[in-house]
Amino acid sequence: MNVTHNDITGEHHALEHAGVSVLLVEDDADIRETLRFALEDEGYVVYEAGDGVEALAMLRESVTPLIVTLDLRLPRLNGDALLRRVTMYEQLPARHSYLLVTANRELLSPASLGLLKRMDIHILAKPFDLDDLLQLVADAADELSATAH
Repeated sequence: MNVTHNDITGEHHALEHAGVSVLLVEDDADIRETLRFALEDEGYVVYEAGDGVEALAMLRESVTPLIVTLDLRLPRLNGDALLRRVTMYEQLPARHSYLLVTANRELLSPASLGLLKRMDIHILAKPFDLDDLLQLVADAADELSATAH
């Protein structure tokens, strides 16, 4: 399901996993497509963003919790800067769950690593095993579903 950010504000999309959907934030369209297919096969509703600016708008507008798989290196607003912006909004850190996916962990500063720890964000190193990603997403879905009830 490739949708624009306006589609996630509606009330009529199918919700699996107790109302939790996934937002793939990745600038590589091939990677997004592969991950979308895998996540949809697991029953998730999947949304996509190709850069951090688009992702931030989607996070702010979403009426449902999102599990965000976030690439570190993105155009317009990288993953680290996106997370810093998320913390400026009172509800965004708790409403959504975040997973940082990167091949460039060494680019994370001590301050960035501290932010990830405070927000309880897992880091998944590229290249990764798809089963590891699916397990982290399932764990996040369980946590978000538990806090929503």
